[in-house]
Amino acid sequence: MEKAERRPIPLTASLAGLRLMGAGAVLGLALAVPASPVQADPPRPPAAAQDTAADDGPET
Repeated sequence: MEKAERRPIPLTASLAGLRLMGAGAVLGLALAVPASPVQADPPRPPAAAQDTAADDGPET
């Protein structure tokens, strides 16, 4: 069985391939890591308390 001739790969093509593999690895890690939970806003007072506060204002 004869070995196929090896053609030299230009440096720019090999670097582009490495960049593509690196980008795929970063994307894979980003998708594999679970997202951290977003911190919730502090609880707001009930809507009824806000309505009564608006009613207590001065009337014009």
